[in-house]
Amino acid sequence: MAALVLLLPANAKEIEINTVYDSVRQGEADWFYEYISSSSFDVYLVWNNPSNSLTLTVYSPDGTYQTFRDSSDGRVDRKILLTISNAQTGLWYFKVYGEKVSGVQHYSLTVV
Repeated sequence: MAALVLLLPANAKEIEINTVYDSVRQGEADWFYEYISSSSFDVYLVWNNPSNSLTLTVYSPDGTYQTFRDSSDGRVDRKILLTISNAQTGLWYFKVYGEKVSGVQHYSLTVV
């Protein structure tokens, strides 16, 4: 994971009920945040169009981050499924990015 000084996006939306439904276009990014108090949690990003590609960047409270793609788990199935272990307590940020999108791509992002 790389380290950075995190400048919080003013338009970040809180994930209030575990799952948000939104959409992105080519080159567009949506930001979300969640306060995490447990030592591990799961993150799921799911979309339906196989010709579109989204990325998910996860930022920990200390500013370290990692970007994941559909193929990060060895499968191309329009899902990014993560379990974050040894999680720091605090605000975690999640960036959904339209890496290769034709038109509009709807998605769901779940943090539990």
